[in-house]
Amino acid sequence: MSNFMQAAILPEFGPATAFRIEKVAIPLPAAGQVLVKVKAIGLNPVDFKTRSGKGYASYQTLPAILGWDIAGEVVSVGEGVSKFVTGDRIFGMSNFPNPGNAYAEYAVVQEEEFAIIPKEISYEVAAGTPLAGLTAWEALFDQAGVTWGQRVLVQGGAGGVGHIVVQLAKWKQCFVAATASASNHPFLKELGVDQLVDYKTQRFEDAVEKVDVVIDGMGGEIALRSLEVLSPGGVLVSLPSMYKDDPAVIARAKEKGIEVKWMSVRPSGERMEQLAFLLSNNRLKVQVDETFPLTEIVHAHQRLEEGHGKGKIVLTV
Repeated sequence: MSNFMQAAILPEFGPATAFRIEKVAIPLPAAGQVLVKVKAIGLNPVDFKTRSGKGYASYQTLPAILGWDIAGEVVSVGEGVSKFVTGDRIFGMSNFPNPGNAYAEYAVVQEEEFAIIPKEISYEVAAGTPLAGLTAWEALFDQAGVTWGQRVLVQGGAGGVGHIVVQLAKWKQCFVAATASASNHPFLKELGVDQLVDYKTQRFEDAVEKVDVVIDGMGGEIALRSLEVLSPGGVLVSLPSMYKDDPAVIARAKEKGIEVKWMSVRPSGERMEQLAFLLSNNRLKVQVDETFPLTEIVHAHQRLEEGHGKGKIVLTV
């Protein structure tokens, strides 16, 4: 193995075209860390926001290697590592929101943040799972406290987080309504959505009867309007950090007796094991919309930024 690897380097914050493919030194694992031969990398909206100087840009030191969602093979382990051995296939969200250095041929990760990939799951699907899966799990179960048979509205049901929220809610036998463009309705119907709302032609607050929980991937005006479909005592979990503590949402929620929560996901190997269990039992299917080789990072980020995809965009290495 050479001491150098290819990586997508971001020399300065800006458009997708700022990335450069360069050779850099392969990192070495310290105590509690694992060196992974990266096979696939999941992309998330926070990636392009950070690249453009927003998101978690303040956590990065330029030149930076972006990305957090990694699936790959263990090639060496640091002192004290007992969870994994060389050759294990593992996946997780690395070091978020601190630098995860995922856009590279090799990455060093924390042992406790990763889990074994189920045998039948591809590296691409595994890479698309961590950030979106962890976000969906935390939003539904830790923040909203969803229980069996409740009514849930998912704003942006076909997106990376949204399509996983839908499946986790159906796993708990909830009634699930979801907003999505008409072209994504067949996909969401396959996932078990009970009521589909075309956000381009319908106002969801006119179409959906009162719900217990809204998981909102949009923020802003959508978060505010979502309060209108919640029953008193209901919970709105809003994901986009740029809208955190929106005073209009807070004021209206107080009037209506609704709890509003904003959240920021954190890595968890234990949660990754729970997601792995659901993947291996066909309770969860992570949709990979498009894949690009790492060398096409510019094109991949341009597609990511366009949005409106179905599921996840993944880089292959």
